Amino acid sequence: MKENNIYNERNSVAFIKLQGEPYQRTVEGPDGPETVDCNVTLTNLANNTGYIERLPEVVTQITPHIGELTDGGGFYGIDKKLKHGEELSFDDAFSLATFVCAGLNRPLSREMAESIQNLGPHETHLMQATVLLSAMSAKEGYVGLTPDEIAGVVAATIKADTVLRMPADGEVLSFGGMGGDRGYPIADGQSKLFSLSTLSSVALAVDGPVHKHHSYPNTAKVAGQSAIEALGARSDFHTPQAFGAVMQETDLVMSSCHDTRTLHTLSHLLRGETINHVIGPLSFTMSEDTALQGFIGVNEKIHPEIIVEALRILDQKGFQRYANSAVYCGTDLRDVSDVMLDPVAYNQSRDAKMHVAIDEVAPPPYSSLIAFLVNGENAGTYAVRPEDFYDEDELSKISFDELVIPNTREAILFNNEQALRGLDSAKARYLAMTIGLGLFVRHDLGNDDALDRDRRVVNADYLKARTQQAYRMLVEGDAAQKAHAYVRTTQKYAGTRGY
Repeated sequence: MKENNIYNERNSVAFIKLQGEPYQRTVEGPDGPETVDCNVTLTNLANNTGYIERLPEVVTQITPHIGELTDGGGFYGIDKKLKHGEELSFDDAFSLATFVCAGLNRPLSREMAESIQNLGPHETHLMQATVLLSAMSAKEGYVGLTPDEIAGVVAATIKADTVLRMPADGEVLSFGGMGGDRGYPIADGQSKLFSLSTLSSVALAVDGPVHKHHSYPNTAKVAGQSAIEALGARSDFHTPQAFGAVMQETDLVMSSCHDTRTLHTLSHLLRGETINHVIGPLSFTMSEDTALQGFIGVNEKIHPEIIVEALRILDQKGFQRYANSAVYCGTDLRDVSDVMLDPVAYNQSRDAKMHVAIDEVAPPPYSSLIAFLVNGENAGTYAVRPEDFYDEDELSKISFDELVIPNTREAILFNNEQALRGLDSAKARYLAMTIGLGLFVRHDLGNDDALDRDRRVVNADYLKARTQQAYRMLVEGDAAQKAHAYVRTTQKYAGTRGY
């Protein structure tokens, strides 16, 4: 299928055009240098998926959830609830996100302009969208977001603003990460770890289908999209056929929020976080009928179990099917208190939140918090220790000092390759812990003895076996070969050459 490449400024999907690197850059294509522009990719993808033609039907489908916009006070009704400290219902949150997206998405704005109550000029709409996102960000930090609020904004984003939702056969392990973590303190200040989620998604594709939705860095040095593109991969797919071909040939597809929706343009323009870091990790570009095994990292602002509940709501309301899933974060504690296992107590404890260091599995010697969705039910939160992944002799080969690296782009990208190729033993063993957890979720979590819900412990025999399997993927070169195949395949199908 040849692309319908008809981009120009007037028919651009996004009101806000992100400018400069990395949003626009020159890459080496098969026929020489090519210009990559996420604004062009988004517009072409919208045209090639029939997004604009589907919008009237989409708006009809979401109308039951946006009563505050169509029959209430519009912006002023939502703003009043937030200013009075009210928790938003699912539909209130859905209305909020729809209002924001309509201020950023030209076709959606045209379709909804006559339906939104008290709608002012676009400049006012954009300012009001900023106000709502900022208010939700403040609520996240000071009070906390509820599962209904998270599910509502995610549902609106994937239903109204996301121009591609790709079908897949069977279950797909789907990665998302909030970012914005504190990191671990070292003598010279805060350090960073390497790109664990991105590398783990590559390795897990050796075992079965994987989807990772990511972006360029906003407040960080390196994000998922920049990490995989540093290896030579492309993210600029202009047709649904290109997405499908990449998944079919590699069992892996990494989609960019910049190329598939408009929501993130505002926070990247502002160069600061709103709540895009909550919405993005759950707004997968897979079809609503595709069963996802969510594999999601959170920072200290949201307890893992809150996200599990949000996944359950999205599934129950029919916006996204979810199979067995895990939501996790890494602490700076060897022994985790009961307060940290309870989402209500955790949300009320500043001390508990300050012990969550990263939106990843914790490096030894520290423990992780992991909440599980099993057979459609919230199975609770578990403290998972390094000893659940490895025997003591294996753990002795992983030094924490060998895992932390300088917080620079160059150091992160260098250590990414060292870990993925199994060239750095300590980093490869640490990376294998995340991969092993993914294998556990995919193959073992449905077993009756995978979790001891009374004692809140995972089956260490399963987890250790999967972690050893993961380590072999790295040191025997399977993960590196998958990365090479992904790079080669994305270069084949990316860009404006069409498919």
